Order: sequence, then structure tokens, then C-alpha cells
Amino acid sequence: MRTRLAPRFVLIAAAITLAAYMLSPTVEYYLTDPEQTEKREALQDRVLKLGLDLQGGIHVVMEVDIPKLVENLASNKSLLYEAFAASKLRAKDEGIDYLDALLLEANERNIKLARHFIEYGIENSEIISALKDESEDAVNRALEVIRNRIDQFGVSEPTIQKQGRNRIIVELAGVQDPERARNLIRQTALLEFSLLKDPDVVQSALTRIDNVLKSMRTGISLDSLLAITEAKVESADTAAAPPAESQDKAISVEEIFGRTTTDSRTKSSDSSVLVDEQIFEDRPFSALLRNVQGDIGVPRENVKAVKRILAMEEVKAALPADMKIVWSNKARDFGGRGLPSETFFTLFAINREPGLTGEVVTSASANFGGGASSIAGQPVVYLNMNDQGARDWARLTGANINKRIAIILDDKVHSAPVIRDKISGGNTVIEGMSSINEAKDLSIILRAGALPAPMEIIEERTIGPSLGRDSIEKGTKAIIIGFILVVIFMAVYYRMSGLIADFAIVLNLSFVLAIMATLRATLTLPGIAGLILTVGMTVDANVLIFERIKEELSKGKTVRSAIDAGYSRALKTIIDANVTTIIAALVLFQFGTGPIKGFAITLFWGILTSMLTAIFITRTVFTYFTDRFAVTKLSI
Repeated sequence: MRTRLAPRFVLIAAAITLAAYMLSPTVEYYLTDPEQTEKREALQDRVLKLGLDLQGGIHVVMEVDIPKLVENLASNKSLLYEAFAASKLRAKDEGIDYLDALLLEANERNIKLARHFIEYGIENSEIISALKDESEDAVNRALEVIRNRIDQFGVSEPTIQKQGRNRIIVELAGVQDPERARNLIRQTALLEFSLLKDPDVVQSALTRIDNVLKSMRTGISLDSLLAITEAKVESADTAAAPPAESQDKAISVEEIFGRTTTDSRTKSSDSSVLVDEQIFEDRPFSALLRNVQGDIGVPRENVKAVKRILAMEEVKAALPADMKIVWSNKARDFGGRGLPSETFFTLFAINREPGLTGEVVTSASANFGGGASSIAGQPVVYLNMNDQGARDWARLTGANINKRIAIILDDKVHSAPVIRDKISGGNTVIEGMSSINEAKDLSIILRAGALPAPMEIIEERTIGPSLGRDSIEKGTKAIIIGFILVVIFMAVYYRMSGLIADFAIVLNLSFVLAIMATLRATLTLPGIAGLILTVGMTVDANVLIFERIKEELSKGKTVRSAIDAGYSRALKTIIDANVTTIIAALVLFQFGTGPIKGFAITLFWGILTSMLTAIFITRTVFTYFTDRFAVTKLSI
């Protein structure tokens, strides 16, 4: 007998040992103090993860900016701006797809799209169809880029999936810093290297903006003001420079534009700004700015007003066509040594066409600057370029020694160093990060590549840890209460046989959790429901078997014969019930999303392991005891 049962015991022992081995990292991880981060990080890849609903995290729905994508694909786009704007409004008003609205606008305006989308066909309808394919491809590429970024960020079991035609859902469980994760996934990562404009060109542009505002304030035509300004410049020895120290005065935003203006935009806010009182009347825009170590500083209080002015069509028209004004990526504090500390953002006037883009970057890594350089000890990102990029970078830097070049990511200047020497080899450094985590995130974004189009967050939910703990406590309480009630019922109703069934239930739960940990699956609240259902299925199988055994015993059969007949008669019913449940679980897994999939995975593996424990293991135990102790009366 022992020889016949030996393979069964070996198999059971192996399964229990393997399950214990697979679950041990999970047990150790959740018993480790959260403060012991290194130990927890070492175990993180081998533990059973908790889902978003159990440990908190962020849920973000993002939408690819299709209008911006189409605009980027167009050539001679300045001729299409009106059609683009009208198409956006039409799509919104009529509830139709943006590209369908663009087709209607193009046909009504007799616009030949083939002139602007040269590679996409001849007829307007043909081009719109190609643009739809392009937009769908952009969403798929965005999906991959975000997935690469999240993978490198280190979030376990993220949910990243497409929704509809142009939306992407991102769910990150257990994220400790939601803002950092949010910035990581939505950043377009358009990296550019552009030369800064010469100071005299910048000063001329500021004067033009001053004249636009003065024209609005005084009613004098812009041409007249420009003529007066040119006369002043010709009679002056040098161009006017901002004063070293300003005499700040708080005024309302409306005063910048003049109180008589009819522009509705000037009436939308009554917030105040700080202007330099000495120059405000003659140079109202320059009065909002400060000279900060040679750069154009904008006090934090003036940022909104300056952005509004720079967004005005009159101001855009007054700037040189090859100039672009961009902001620094963050504010900087200046002052100290007895002077009050002030916070400034910085404006940079750069060449509109970049000298180089991030497409040439082959690798990026974050570290602290070393040596005796100005970046020593600061978090920086080191870049390496491909051969073509290295040649272009060497040519760009070699031809512009002693000039400044801005390193721009998503229209924000991270640093604008002076080119001291020709840089060969395709290596460069991005500085301006406040922490090593920010540098790491930037390197991740650059390695993963740029998004094909900007993405807008249209829905965002942050699930706090309190909700996670609450869910865990309720879920744990539910499964413990359900388990205890079932164990007590089986022990009371079926006595010793019920205890064997309880042993099978414990093994079944252990096997399911071990399999999920091995598969790097995530346990969610619906998954816990699947576990409870699995307990029920295990008990149900044993109840069927025990009732058949009782029937056989009532017929006068011996214990051994009754056990054999009971298992044999119940087996077909158990298999039928479990197969149908497995089919349902597979359908849920195939067509369900998120929590539904979590439930399906738990249910699928729970049913399979319940057949192992409720049939194979319990029968082995019954057979061992009846043969070993010559049982003549079964406790059932």
C-alpha cells in the first residue's frame, strides 16, 4: 500500500514545498518594516502584487491631441490655421470626428489638402483617410512609449490600455509620488537644441512688444510708435538697458493694457502685477521684467500677465518670424546677502528652427556632475548621440563658440550654457534638475522616446492609501470570516472527514496565491472575491463526495469500498461543474478588463487547484488512513 501511495505523497509534498517557496518572498515582503526600503526593493520582483484598489495609486485617462498631430504633419500650415480652428469648433459643436470636420471645412473652403499633406494622397477624402490611419498609429506608438517609460520607472503590474480611438488608460498601483508619475507619462519629450538670439535682437523684440502695449494703452497707431522708437534709437549712443535695480509698484493687470481697452481678455482678471515704476509708461512690457544675472527674469507675480501678453496675436505678429520665446522649466530664487529673496521664471528668445533635435540621442543616463566643473554635485543627464548627431553637434557648437545654446524639452528650457569649445563625439549634458529623481525621470523619457503627439489628461483619480487600507481590511476580514465559518461547518457536520476537507481548503488557497505570485499577477478586490468563490467550489466538491460516500455506507458497503464508490460517482459531476466555470473564467479573461480580468485569473487557477486538492489530495489522505489504521467506521 505504502509503495502504491508513495508517488502520490511525493507529488503532494513537492507541490506544498514549491508553493511555500513561491510564497515565502511575499510573506517576508509584507512582514518587513516599510522603512526597510532596500530589503523590500530586493523582494519586490517576486512578491504577489496588490492592485490599485487594494494599495492605492493613480488612474489616468489620456487623450492624444489629434488636431495637434495633424497640424504637425502639415506643410505650409500657416495657410491652414483658420481651417484647423474651424474644424475643432465644428467637431465640438456637431459631435463629429475632428478629421471628418476637417474634410468638411476643406471642401467648403476649396482647400486642396494635397498641397499641405504631400505624401498622403491626392483627393481630400483620400488624405483624410490616410490621416485617420496616421492618428491610429500615433495612439499605438504613444501606448508603447508610455509602457516603456513605466517599465523603466519601476511600477509593478501597471495597467496601460487603449480606450476607443484616441484614448489611453494608465493605472499605476502603489505609486508613492503621483505627481512624479503623472509628469513621466504625459511629457511629450520633444528635445531640441536651439541657439539663443543675440542681445540686440532680443532688445529690439522687447521694444516691439512695448509698442504694441503702448498702442493699446494710448490709441496711437503702432506704425507711429515704431517710427518714434527708431528715431530714438538712431539718436542714442547705445540701446537702452534694463536698470540694475527696479522700483517696483503694484498695479492691476488692466492698467497694462489701458482701462479704455475693449478687449475682453483684459477684463477677465483683476489680479495685480509688479512693474518697474521708472519705465512703465514708456515700456509697459519691459516694466514687467527684471534683469536677472543677464537673463530676462519674470517675477512669479507677473507670470500670468506675461503669458497672456505673449499669447496675443498682435504680439506674435510683432516678433521676428524666426524668433521663439520660451520659458525656463522652473523658477529660481535670487537675493540673499541682505537683499530680499525673490522668485523668478526666465524667458529665453531662441531660434525658431532648432539646430538639433532629440531624434539623434541614442542613450541617456542620470548622475551627479563630477570634477571641478560648475555642475559638480548637481543632478544632471548625460546624453550620447548617433554618428550623424555627433557630426551635427560638433558643427553647431564649433560654429557658435561663446554663444549660448538652449537645451529645450517640451518648450521649456532646462539649461542654456555658453559654448566654450567645439564638442566632438556627440556627448552633452543637461543640467537644471532639482533632484536626482527628476534627472532619472528625464533620462527615462529620453530613452523611451518622444510621444508622437501631445497628450492631454482628461480624467484623473488618485486613490489614497487610506482607501487602500480600508479595502484590504474589509477584503481580509471577509475572507477570514468566510473561511472560519466554512471550516467550522465542515468540522461540525462531517467531523473527521470535514477536517480533511478543511486541510484541502488551506492547501487550495496556498496553491492559488503561489501560482499568482509566480505569474507576477496582481491581487485585486475582485480577485479576493474569486478566492472566496474558490473556497466555496472546493467545499462543494468535498460535500458532493462525502454525500456519495454516506450513501454507499448506508448501503452496507465497507469504508474502503464506500470511499472508492463515492469519489467515482461524484467525479463526473465535479468535473462537469468545474469545466463550465473554467469556460466562464476564460471568457471573462478574454473580454474583460482591469478588475474583471483579476477575478477571472483567480477563479481559473482556483478551480484547477481545487480539483487537485478536493479530489486527489483528500482521496490520498482517506486511502492512507483507511489502509494504515484498518478503519471500520468512518467519521463522516
